[in-house]
Formats: sequence, structure tokens, C-alpha cells
Amino acid sequence: MPKKRSSYHHGDLRAALIEAADDIIAEGGIEAFSLRAAAQRAGVSPAAPAHHFGSAKGLLTEVALLAFERIGRMIDEVGRPDDVVADVRALSLAFVTFAVNHPGHFRLMFRNDLVNRNDPRYPEVSLKPGMRLGLAVAAYHGNFNVDLKRFDDAADMLCGLATLHGLANLVLEEKAAHFFGNATSRDFVRDELPRVLGRYYPDQRRPSRKQKPQL
Repeated sequence: MPKKRSSYHHGDLRAALIEAADDIIAEGGIEAFSLRAAAQRAGVSPAAPAHHFGSAKGLLTEVALLAFERIGRMIDEVGRPDDVVADVRALSLAFVTFAVNHPGHFRLMFRNDLVNRNDPRYPEVSLKPGMRLGLAVAAYHGNFNVDLKRFDDAADMLCGLATLHGLANLVLEEKAAHFFGNATSRDFVRDELPRVLGRYYPDQRRPSRKQKPQL
């Protein structure tokens, strides 16, 4: 049963609308979202979302920020910064797992047309998980002093992140089935992806974070 509008205080209503939009994206993806649907789910006036967020983009930006925070926490929880091989595998697996478990949110997070990247909170919240992933890839290749002002470092990080994004999107679109016996996305992530990442990031002697690579 939706809550009655009269039960909300001003701050509670804003939070309720964000929660409603978040649930809609989780259940039906971007296609299921509208300001009217969010208002109906929260049990408030159809005009309430526009009053609080200005537009659909304003409300979806809040949902995207929550999604970036969630994937950031997920990555932090599984990280192994003491072991560069285990770290890059674990973070890569977590990234693709998040995409499969939260496809609507994953697709929303990277939609420039639906998310306000000029929001002052966006740079820090969105860049943190990407930097953590990119630095893990760089560390696996022996680079512990990434400087994105250097072309080589920027190019390496871009390509590393592009590989993960491409892999996640291929899995979401069930393209892994063409390579692994018609496995569903979830089957692939559970049964095959750890082995794929083990092949892509094989065990090798790597310099530790306390060692300087030999020139």
C-alpha cells in the first residue's frame, strides 16, 4: 500500500521519491521510469517529483549517485590491495557482478542524457570506483605511480576500464552465451567469469607495492 502524502514531512517526501525511483529502476529498468510512476509509487501528487527535483533527470541523478556509492562499497569490500593479482580479479568480478545484479542501475549510471554530470557531488562519487578499478589494473601491470597527466598512464587506464565496461555490457546482453555453451548471464558470472579473469590476469611474478620495478 502506498503511503499517504499527508504522512510525509518535506525531507521525508524527497527521500521517499528517491527510494521510489530507485525501486522502479531496480525492478523494471530505465524504460519503466517516469516522474508519474515515481509519484504513484511514493503515494504522492504527480507534481511532487518536479517540485523537488525539477525534472526526470534531477531524480534519476539521485538514483545514479546511489548506484555509484553501492558499487564503490562493493569494490571496497572485495578488494585485495596486498595482492595485485587477486585484487584486479576480485574487483573485475565485482564490477561485472554488479552489472548483472543491477542492470537498470548499471545502464543508468553511464547515460549522459539521463544523469546530470554537473551536479557538484557527481565527480567524487562517480570517479572513486572507476579510479579504484583503473589503479588495480595499472598495479597488476607494475605501475604503482599512475599520473593521468601522462599520456601512457591515461591511455592504459582508459583501455583497462574500457575492457571491463565492454565485458559487463556483453554479459548483460547475453553475448557470453555465444562463447560458453549458451550460459545465461548469471551462470556465466558464477561459473566461467572467474576462470576468464584468471586467464586474462594470470599469476605472474609482479613487483610488490613496496618494491620499485627494475629499469
